[in-house]
Amino acid sequence: MYIMMAFLEEFDHYSSLDKLMSIYQATNRTIFNWTDSRIVEWEKFAELAKYEPESQKPTVKALLIVAYSVIIIMSLFGNMLVCHVVLKNKRMHSATSLFIVNLAVSDIMITLLNTPFTLVRFVNSTWVFGKAMCHISRFVQYCSLHVSTLTLTAIALDSCPFVLLLFFSHFEHHQVAAQLE
Repeated sequence: MYIMMAFLEEFDHYSSLDKLMSIYQATNRTIFNWTDSRIVEWEKFAELAKYEPESQKPTVKALLIVAYSVIIIMSLFGNMLVCHVVLKNKRMHSATSLFIVNLAVSDIMITLLNTPFTLVRFVNSTWVFGKAMCHISRFVQYCSLHVSTLTLTAIALDSCPFVLLLFFSHFEHHQVAAQLE
C-alpha cells in the first residue's frame, strides 16, 4: 500500500499521458500495435483516472439526492399531466398534440429508467446495478434522445405548410400594398 502511495505521488499524470500519446502517435500503423510495456503503462494511467470511492462530500451527496428527487417528481407529474389532458380532451386530439404526448412519454421513460440510476451512480461514484441494467439504461437514454429529436422534427414538418402559407400570404399582401402606392 505504501509503495503504491509513493508511486502515485511521484507519478506525473500529464507527462504520462503525453508519453502515451506520443508513443501511440509515433507507431500508429495499426491500433493493435501494443507491446506489453505499453499495455502496463496504459493500465497504470487508467487506474489513476478512476473515481475514488468517496469522491464526494456528504453535503454534495445530499444536494444531489434532493435535486434529483425534485426533478424526478416534477418530471413525472408534469409529463403525466400532459398525457392525461391530451388524452381526455377530445378537442386536443390533433397531430401536434399526439406528438407532444409522444415527447411526454419519452420524458417519462428517461425519468423512470435512467435518472434514478444516474443518481445512484453519482452518489456511489460507481455503477452498482450490473452489466445488463447498464446496457438497458444506456439504450433507453439513446432511444429517448432519438424519439425526442424525431418527434420535434415531425412537429416542425407538420406545421411547415401553415408557416409557409402565412409567410407567403404576408409577402403577397406587402407586394400588393407596394403596387397600390
